[in-house]
Amino acid sequence: MKFAEHLSAHITPEWRKQYINYEEMKAMLYLAVEEAPSVESVEDDVLKRHFANFDENFLHYCDKELKKINTFYSEKLAEATRKFANLNAELKTCIEESERSAKKSKGQKRLGRPARSQGPRN
Repeated sequence: MKFAEHLSAHITPEWRKQYINYEEMKAMLYLAVEEAPSVESVEDDVLKRHFANFDENFLHYCDKELKKINTFYSEKLAEATRKFANLNAELKTCIEESERSAKKSKGQKRLGRPARSQGPRN
């Protein structure tokens, strides 16, 4: 399986725009080769300048793609960290409430009184 097919098959649809634009990068490479001057018809310097110019543009595009991916990753990491902190706080509150309820129930049993229900009162 080719890389482009593998990437497309395993992409998360709602994150599609956050993935590296592999197809665009591949097209840039093919275009640079197609537009390159013929080795037989130009001097080496002309050919070197063509590919040096392409390298600069291609690397700039790669940097832009990398920044896009890093920004997305940082946002998702921050979101997950916030959710984890909220769930941790909620769990701590539930544990504390459960412990208070258990202590209250034990205290009432020692006194010989049945524990009161926390259900609705009429």
